[in-house]
Amino acid sequence: MWHWWVWFGVDAKHIQCSGICQCPSRQLLRSKLALEGIELDLGEPLWPWHRSWPKHIKNKHLQKLLQQWSQLLSAGLPLLTCVTLVRIEEAPPRLRYELIELKNALLTGVKFSQALSQSGLFPTHLVQLVAAGEVSGELAHLLEQIYEQYSHQENLKRRFKRSLFMPAVTLLSGCIVSLLIIYWVVPQVASLYTSGVYELPVMTRWLMSFSHVAKSSGWAMVGVLLFTYMTWAWLWSMPKTRVSLERLLWGIPGLGQLMYLHSQAQLFLVLSMTFNARVPLLDCLTLAANSSPWEHVNRDLKKAILGLNQGQTLSQMLVKMGWQAPALQLIRVGEAAGDLALSFTQLQTYYEAQVINQSQWLEQLLEPILLLLVAIFVGSILVALYLPLFQIGQMM
Repeated sequence: MWHWWVWFGVDAKHIQCSGICQCPSRQLLRSKLALEGIELDLGEPLWPWHRSWPKHIKNKHLQKLLQQWSQLLSAGLPLLTCVTLVRIEEAPPRLRYELIELKNALLTGVKFSQALSQSGLFPTHLVQLVAAGEVSGELAHLLEQIYEQYSHQENLKRRFKRSLFMPAVTLLSGCIVSLLIIYWVVPQVASLYTSGVYELPVMTRWLMSFSHVAKSSGWAMVGVLLFTYMTWAWLWSMPKTRVSLERLLWGIPGLGQLMYLHSQAQLFLVLSMTFNARVPLLDCLTLAANSSPWEHVNRDLKKAILGLNQGQTLSQMLVKMGWQAPALQLIRVGEAAGDLALSFTQLQTYYEAQVINQSQWLEQLLEPILLLLVAIFVGSILVALYLPLFQIGQMM
């Protein structure tokens, strides 16, 4: 049976090369390439779904691509050679396939940005930045800047996840311990207490009733949780209700503020990179709106675009939408000085610093608070279990 293969190898001049070939087996592929003077280094079968899945490139692979492209271009190598030489360890077959297609597109005279756009694997704002770099003739420098910004943004994401990891572990362990006590310990103790003729304390009766309901209606509770999740997902998929849900999330003390600051840092990162690359302001706002995962930000930017088309300034539109004072003040200064690029860069730096401060504060605060709540909850269960023993001791 014949298969398509993605292969990488070295030719007789010790130059790396790659391609796509149809062959029944890897051994025959190696023999076929050997006849052409190519030594096979890596060969992977290309199945039909590999041409379309995954839909988007992972951030870690994108960072490695940007780093290698910028380094090779800065060394003075031609773009086609840079695309051919780049190698990503543990890359998915889709990425390997698209890199070969990218090389083939460049061989036919297609622009680098157009080839990236045709693949559908790379973010839209990255394609626009590459196009701006091609026009300005500073593609290597621009790719290096994009790589640095992506790396910095990835560090912020890791810090955000790290600030939530230990609190999540604490909460999960507390829930597991509480469920074990409610499902296993409480029913065993309840069978001992119900045989007595004395009245149980109110706290103990509540605990036994809750344990009975949880044990007899456990699947119903799971169904309620699943229905709640599906309802949330349905409401989240609707733009109008999603804006309200995002405001609700941003209103959560501590964690909501971190989400909001992170959304602003992402927004001004895109605006800073695109505007510094001489992309027009309207296109910058459009790219930032499309790349933002938050519907609230997307809606505000689209309103700002409409206002700019009607002759208003960006700061005037953001005032109407109730944006925070630091952003408004710096944007007003940038408009007055004719240097919005500097304002966007400063706002990006400001919000990234706020994200770091907020995540550090959460790391110090969330874990002890959750430990305290778990201790109170588990302690209340244990007290409710031991109260009848104290009562029996007094009766004896």
